[in-house]
Amino acid sequence: MLNKIIQFISFLFFGVALWMIIREVDKIGWQYLFNLILSTPIWVIALAGLFVLSDYIALAGYDILSLDYIRQKVPFKTIFKTSSVGFAVSNTVGHAFASGGAIRYLFYTPLGISRANVLVLIAFETLTIFMGMGAIYVVATALTPFSHHLIDATHLRTFYIASILIIGAFLIYYFQIVYKKRKLKIGGVELSAPTGKMTLAQLCVGLADNFLVSMVFYCILRYHVDTPFLPVFIIFTVAQITSLISQVPGGLGVLTTMFLLLFPHEVADKAGIIGSLFIYRVVYFFIPLFLACMYLIFYEISVKIKSVAKE
Repeated sequence: MLNKIIQFISFLFFGVALWMIIREVDKIGWQYLFNLILSTPIWVIALAGLFVLSDYIALAGYDILSLDYIRQKVPFKTIFKTSSVGFAVSNTVGHAFASGGAIRYLFYTPLGISRANVLVLIAFETLTIFMGMGAIYVVATALTPFSHHLIDATHLRTFYIASILIIGAFLIYYFQIVYKKRKLKIGGVELSAPTGKMTLAQLCVGLADNFLVSMVFYCILRYHVDTPFLPVFIIFTVAQITSLISQVPGGLGVLTTMFLLLFPHEVADKAGIIGSLFIYRVVYFFIPLFLACMYLIFYEISVKIKSVAKE
């Protein structure tokens, strides 16, 4: 029943987002938007690509922490390969617990890590991702006074209320789970409480990841829309949280809708926003997914060749 409700909410988010985007693009003109996307210079795409690479290095931090949590040592090369392929798939497909988890089963179990430990690793990684998203949201909200003239007061109040709720949830988690060393259940997997030091490391990895993702988008948007970084960072963070809640794969349509709703109208160039988000989606989601799929194909072929050679 719960899964059906989540799927319904996901389809509802996607339907509303798609309707809003089509309506706005009709006003802008499809040809104008197409020309704007094609006008983006290659150096902007290359700069965004560098931030994507930096983020994928930061993403390896999730696996490093999770492996440390289950007391397993794995070479960084293997960690980077596994996390990169795993996140390239789960970021686009969604349902990270299943899709990203399948990749980690594929690469970690041959190293002698038990399936039970891989399941614990995935659950701990999921916890770290949620903590990172909450932390970056609180940071973004704390910075809103420096950008209050660019963000609507009604939205500011909503941001503050959500931030207070996140801080409250974290304090409850810290004092009831971490401080008292109680067990925590995620997706049916029971986790022992991480140390305070590891909790801090979880927050740092999450902050680094989400900040770098926002930089991928900003360096593309800045070419098309003359706007400072701070309001973009704040709204992008809110949009990311909404995408996570919506369960729409890759936040498809949700990011665009949130920017159209929250970005200040007096400085907003809707064509620039929609075009930049399209390019961002290609650079951050589709290209890594394509490379991950190519790697998986070659990996499966090499495994089969090795098994035939042994026979």
